[in-house]
Amino acid sequence: MKALLFLLLLLPFVAISQPVMPLIPENFPDAMVGVPATCDIAGLPQYNDEAAVFIEFRFTSLMVQEIVWATAKIKAEVYEMESPEAAFGIYSVSAMKCLQRDTLTSYDCLGSYQYQAAYGNLYISITCETGSAAARALFLPVANAIMQKNPRPFFKLPDPFNQPLLKNSRKSLVFIHGPEGLQNCFFPLQELFLTVRFGMYAISLMNPRSEMYFARIWFETPADQLRFLTLAGLTQSGVPVPNTNTNDGLYREYQQVDDQTIYFLQSQEPWPISAILNPRN
Repeated sequence: MKALLFLLLLLPFVAISQPVMPLIPENFPDAMVGVPATCDIAGLPQYNDEAAVFIEFRFTSLMVQEIVWATAKIKAEVYEMESPEAAFGIYSVSAMKCLQRDTLTSYDCLGSYQYQAAYGNLYISITCETGSAAARALFLPVANAIMQKNPRPFFKLPDPFNQPLLKNSRKSLVFIHGPEGLQNCFFPLQELFLTVRFGMYAISLMNPRSEMYFARIWFETPADQLRFLTLAGLTQSGVPVPNTNTNDGLYREYQQVDDQTIYFLQSQEPWPISAILNPRN
């Protein structure tokens, strides 16, 4: 089928250097492949209502392209982020209602109306308006074609999130490093990060007695770490303490990893960090 040469009617888009290779008619001969449009950080707020989250995760550019078949129309959005960690972060706070996970890459989510993936430093979103089975069947081929044209190294999670106990709960894992990300995740820890500069991997776990939250948190300065520990109730007279029981019945514990990084745990019943890091002991 002859390619349809059209520009997306998205006013904030500007002509910039295109870091992401778009699809071409040869990729889908039976479809009309649209001319790609690109957007930089200045235009993103006019295009995406969630621009503040993307900018907080260090967005650099966006490529948007439409592909039209006789039975469906697909929109592909490829957000280039500053790093693979940033791409994973925006994916982790965006992916939900997944019918399938880990199909084309280690971090992806196939839903009725959208396919999302963190692929290297790219956050890929494939959407349709109808949610029809015919349209949904095109999500993976389109995403795979984009990945083939834009090879990226796979992102590796930091320790200890590849351990079996944590890996089994990975669908709840998020990476965030600012207030916008905190507001877009389901972890009840927002009040502990007021004015704190940080980066955090956090995961929700279930044990036989209660739900618990485990995190690896990096702080920009020692003062940021001390403020977090103070807000978490993990200090006495300004001096950090390893664990505490809060007035509202929560157990909290922390363990120093290096000068700027800690492990943190919150649960309804005492459950030591060591049981997560060394589950066989």
